[in-house]
Amino acid sequence: MARRGDYYNLGVLGAKATDAEAQPAAPMPPGGGMRRGNPAAGGNDDGPLKLRIELLCPEGPAAQGGLKVGDVIVGVGRKAFKEPCLATLASALTKAEAGKGVLTLLVERPGTEKAAKVDVTLPIGGKPMAKPTKGAGRTRIFEAALKWLADRQGGGGGFKQTLSGMNGSVVQASVAGLAWIAGGSNLTTGPYKDNVTRAADFVIANAGSRTAMPGAGGMRGGSNWNQTNWGVAHAAIFLGELYGHSPKPKIQRALIGLGADLVKRQEVTGGWAHGPGGPNALGYVELNILSGLALAGIGLAGQAGYEVPEAMVELADSYLQSSSSGDGGIGYSHKPGQKGQGNIGRTAGCWLGYLTLGKAKSGWAAKMKKWLARGADRVFGGHASLMQHILLGGVAAHAVGGKAAGAYWKVMQRDMTLARAPDGSLQPRPWHESLSMSSNSDVTFGEVWTTAAWAIVLGCQPEKGGRPGLPYWMGMKRTERKGK
Repeated sequence: MARRGDYYNLGVLGAKATDAEAQPAAPMPPGGGMRRGNPAAGGNDDGPLKLRIELLCPEGPAAQGGLKVGDVIVGVGRKAFKEPCLATLASALTKAEAGKGVLTLLVERPGTEKAAKVDVTLPIGGKPMAKPTKGAGRTRIFEAALKWLADRQGGGGGFKQTLSGMNGSVVQASVAGLAWIAGGSNLTTGPYKDNVTRAADFVIANAGSRTAMPGAGGMRGGSNWNQTNWGVAHAAIFLGELYGHSPKPKIQRALIGLGADLVKRQEVTGGWAHGPGGPNALGYVELNILSGLALAGIGLAGQAGYEVPEAMVELADSYLQSSSSGDGGIGYSHKPGQKGQGNIGRTAGCWLGYLTLGKAKSGWAAKMKKWLARGADRVFGGHASLMQHILLGGVAAHAVGGKAAGAYWKVMQRDMTLARAPDGSLQPRPWHESLSMSSNSDVTFGEVWTTAAWAIVLGCQPEKGGRPGLPYWMGMKRTERKGK
């Protein structure tokens, strides 16, 4: 099943759909895929009233049950959707999978006057699947995602290049590596130790590599589209977590080098940009989703023996506070129109960075934590990449403790359920920003990214006697400083 396009994934049905009542999207203006902003128009995040099937997995339950491209799902059971459908469909999928395995859909077909009932047979998962974000059900989904990632890793340790070329492939290898670590694999043990080892070798060899950014050719004009901070920061977080579980000298040396590199990449303001080199073609420099990732990478390098410059930390702290309205939420940057717009991904990423730096008890870190505890369910208040906010918000919600993880999953269980595909992957979805911009960066980056990100959220929480999770990035453990 081809997966390109901004489609609603319909969970283990094995189908993708669009809003059957939506007007055709206007052509995207030149450079539209790279615009910033957070427009409110263009659709809601709870889904449409009718879903037109656009793609079918040939071996999936939907296709096997007789559904066809062009069919329009208008309800489940005997009832038509009376409100946006995603929550209703996700609940019905969960109930069917945990029960008898039969889901009845109301379907309109071209040329017919009445909706017909179509019974689709799903794999029976048993009682554990009634609670897909807890216990055995969660573990089953998590382990299927790990296997799917392992099956698609290249022989060199990376994944197929998509967004940002080699640099993007480094990000994919890093997040996949974090997922495997969370499940109990490292350089010496676990079912995916070979995958982790190859991912680490690939990341060490290629982090910081700059290749042409696909789709940006007509926009460059001499302006900076260097995206390498993404690769370097994700690589440092991956190797930092790996070093905590497998404290090998090779990992230590590479991690310390990446930490020092990230310090050099800090802007004079105190933040971080997509990459070094000044303003990009859209005229901006800093973006604080990267500031958080960079701080986490530097903090983990510090735990491995890198001497983190205190002046760098103080400058970053001052800058991040200047981007906020003072409530603990981290804004896009410190500039007018971007300051004070705190959201879950930026705040979560920066708070995790403070944890790795050993600054969890600072006054500003305490404010960020309170903001996250109150806003763990604000995932759709993000910008650009919804998955980035699902990922960072989910990891931080589990690290905050208390009721935060429950609040997060109360909102996100629906989307995780619908993200699942029959092959074990977890797919991207449209949301209000991608619908209004006719561009979805998660689709462009690809399903390795979305699968690994969801897997990290599912597996990050350490379990006593079970999976180790990601305790170093989450500030639950600190590695011993062993010198350079």
